Amino acid sequence: MRLSLLALCAMLLLGSCSKDSDTDANNPAVTQATFSAQIQGRDWLESWEDEEAGSDIKVFRPDTYAFPASWPRNGFRFDSNGVFTGRGPSPTDGIAIYPGLWITEDGRLYRITPSGKSTSYGLQLISLQNDVLKVRRID
Repeated sequence: MRLSLLALCAMLLLGSCSKDSDTDANNPAVTQATFSAQIQGRDWLESWEDEEAGSDIKVFRPDTYAFPASWPRNGFRFDSNGVFTGRGPSPTDGIAIYPGLWITEDGRLYRITPSGKSTSYGLQLISLQNDVLKVRRID
């Protein structure tokens, strides 16, 4: 009995530890340095399995994550030269690519302007922990 209680306490203690790659628990916002080092130049795909019902926060993981089989997922990529590439399901069950441009407004809000469109939208980067990126779309 004592051994199982000790094992349970050890698991709870280990579960509360964080890795160095996690953002600060009191300030989970993505910083400009985090954006440049960990987000930019990578393809991110929506992980709707990790999203909370009714929430406006979308969850993304790198395209190297082992997603379960599904229809093509929404995704995006920020490149260093201001090029933004969005992707999503096409009408023919393939993947449609949506090119555009990005600029940052304050290091956390990124204004996306799709090519050939005059209207833009914002992506607010909420947090990045263990390759789980959370964003909110702002119109």
